Amino acid sequence: MSGPRPSLRRRAALLGAAALLSAGCASLPPPREPLSPEAYRLIAVLQHRWLEFADLRTLAEITIQRDGRVQRYSGVLLLKAPRSFRFEALTPWGLTLFVLVGNSETVIVYQVAEHRASIGPASARATERWLGLALEPEELVGILAGHALPLKDPYSAEIVPADGIGPSIKLTGAAGVQRIWADPDTGVVRQVELTGAKTPARITYAGGGPADPPASLTVTALDAPLVVSVRYREPRLGTGPSPDLFTLTLPEGVKIQRFR
Repeated sequence: MSGPRPSLRRRAALLGAAALLSAGCASLPPPREPLSPEAYRLIAVLQHRWLEFADLRTLAEITIQRDGRVQRYSGVLLLKAPRSFRFEALTPWGLTLFVLVGNSETVIVYQVAEHRASIGPASARATERWLGLALEPEELVGILAGHALPLKDPYSAEIVPADGIGPSIKLTGAAGVQRIWADPDTGVVRQVELTGAKTPARITYAGGGPADPPASLTVTALDAPLVVSVRYREPRLGTGPSPDLFTLTLPEGVKIQRFR
């Protein structure tokens, strides 16, 4: 029996190519819309303000409400742009309860009283492990310092008229939808919402100004029973903390658990 006629083979090939092209187009991101001058300016203001941030040192009171449980910690918080942080939780008597240290490469949680530590690479997965929110280290430092890092390469950016909080910008991109309520002139952020993202969350700020960090902030997970509240006391910017503070040499005999 002879095979299919050439015309039929060409038709089948064309149909197959069309199917592949259609499947490929379905996975392509939507075309990017040109940014309006207002959106471009606000994004530039937010990025410039973040680039000007160097470091923050403050006493901090942190409350974590998760699954009906409440954990409260007081201690010293250090942030250094773009990805380094340290929180040393203290007992009411001034003894170290635990130390959390992160930099561009590693995150360490050292439970002093239990003489054990968890060590893993700096990543959103590591942050989710100890905090419950999948935030990259740079995102975490930015949030704690009162900055919103706009989505990279957004498909679209829409300026939303002021509501009870103030004016905002809505960015849509591969990472989801981000809405930032911020002063268009100073870039001071009042609220951020992340939806359709790996970590749907709302971050609200109180206090602060163009030259001052926020007085407090609250992070609320939108898909889980998790609320993290942080209150600062005597915050100071630009103190120039030593890079050594963002590394940790563990004592001998500490039981170490590694995670990825």
